[in-house]
Amino acid sequence: MLCKLTPEEEVRMHILLKGIADDPNALEMQKFIQHGSVTTYEHCLRVTRIAFWLNIHLHARADEASLVKGAFLHDFYLYDWHNCSNITHWHGFKHARIARYNAETVFKLTDKEKDIIQSHMWPLNPTDIPHSREAALVCMADKMSSSYETVLERKAKRKK
Repeated sequence: MLCKLTPEEEVRMHILLKGIADDPNALEMQKFIQHGSVTTYEHCLRVTRIAFWLNIHLHARADEASLVKGAFLHDFYLYDWHNCSNITHWHGFKHARIARYNAETVFKLTDKEKDIIQSHMWPLNPTDIPHSREAALVCMADKMSSSYETVLERKAKRKK
């Protein structure tokens, strides 16, 4: 993908992820598919990388710790939305609040981090408007990542 971090930026991002991305609860996201064949864990890591890159290249001056934590936990809903009939139909509308609840249960979150997680589906969820530059960056990064993963998967299926 286009948003390539320098080795130094990559190290800085991973330092901020320590204790979050390696938490056993977060590792559960490796069990669930997000888009195509991409796991929720991979998707969250990609969104984190894109948001981090956007912050640097747009000179947004976001709080990197909150940005990285909120970005990584934005889809911390911990279920397979493809095989969950009572949620699947409304997944796009419900999962941000479920992810926020789960993240609050496992991790200590600031109000900004809660907002990042809950507002990442804006404008689909029109009442959950991003209230910070960090939340806006994650919202953009999520759209970029989701689009990339969906297109990439369709391309791979066409080649078969």
